[in-house]
Amino acid sequence: MISIYPYLTQQVRDLAWACFSPSLLHVQQLADDGYNIADCGLRLTPAREAWLLALDHNADDLLEHLAKQPTTRLGLYFERLWHFFLERDPGLELIAHNLPVHDGGRTLGEFDCLYFCHQRQRHFHLELAVKYYLAHRQSTTTEPASHWYEWLGPNTHDRLDRKIEHLLQRQSRLSEHPVARQQLRDLGIPEPAKEVALKGYLFHSMADPMPPPYGFNHDCQLRSYLTLTRLDAHLEQLDPDSSYGYLILPRANWLSAARMAPALALSRKQVIARLTAYFQEQKTPQLVAAVAPSAGEIQRFFVTASNWPEGFSA
Repeated sequence: MISIYPYLTQQVRDLAWACFSPSLLHVQQLADDGYNIADCGLRLTPAREAWLLALDHNADDLLEHLAKQPTTRLGLYFERLWHFFLERDPGLELIAHNLPVHDGGRTLGEFDCLYFCHQRQRHFHLELAVKYYLAHRQSTTTEPASHWYEWLGPNTHDRLDRKIEHLLQRQSRLSEHPVARQQLRDLGIPEPAKEVALKGYLFHSMADPMPPPYGFNHDCQLRSYLTLTRLDAHLEQLDPDSSYGYLILPRANWLSAARMAPALALSRKQVIARLTAYFQEQKTPQLVAAVAPSAGEIQRFFVTASNWPEGFSA
């Protein structure tokens, strides 16, 4: 069973997951020596738990914050949740977010978040990312860890090795550029510490399970994907009593664990029929949650076409 945050409001659950779920990778292990890039050090304290619980009872402030800049892009929604937390937490001060750095007519990049932590008495440059990757075996055989390039985004336009390189070699090191340094000094931030909040899920094939890559945080459960042709057998094994409902999750609901939505839940036959019709016209993998009425999300998994990742250009 997937552990969920106990909040009834979807956006509050997403907020808790975005800010306090385990990092997908141990970023500090992956950064080259001397770069001093760490995983985000903000934790779910008892005070923050109480704040989230109160917010779940009255989420108007969060909902109004999100409504000011509505978006269907998951990455932007993830960032907006972080902005809300950094703005509202009494121990933090959000200095700027999505701050571009220009060198003449060229944009060097942007700072995702610049904030001050009163407890640690230091400024931080925080980069944010939420990612979902499916394993595609290419060279891993008996190795204890797979290769980063063997993990692809659902439409294969994204790859884990490219994301790690961009995140650690470019995004997190923006403050080292002379133009960015001056911009930070103008804000009263002489030398911010570098942090990354990289969240998400990794899915390996049920038919060909592959070990996670180097740096994977085992506090994050490694999940699975399967082809449409294997779906019926998997659901029979998962739920022989047919007591679960199934949700085909839109991207906006990919963050925290799902809760039962009776009006939207599909039966086993319905989810198979829905996905069969979908893959006759489309090819992007679909994320499915199996949900028990009293226990919430039991399992989430991607369903792919039988030839995935063929048909996409990596």
